[in-house]
Amino acid sequence: MTKLFSYVKYSEASFQMSNEYIALLIITTSIWILLWLGYRKNKINDENKMKEKQARIKAKTERRIKLESLYPSKNK
Repeated sequence: MTKLFSYVKYSEASFQMSNEYIALLIITTSIWILLWLGYRKNKINDENKMKEKQARIKAKTERRIKLESLYPSKNK
């Protein structure tokens, strides 16, 4: 097992940050930021739609209750 990894020279293991890697880092970071902003906007939009839906349902049930109070049921 030691012969298998004996060719690696740890003293020469370095990573040169070239312009291509910097550009790739900037592009991927900007993509992640844009995806996060889109997710956040979509989440806010979904919450607003849910509130509007709940308000419509509440108004509909209130109208139904008012109409039922105007016309009492005959089986009483």
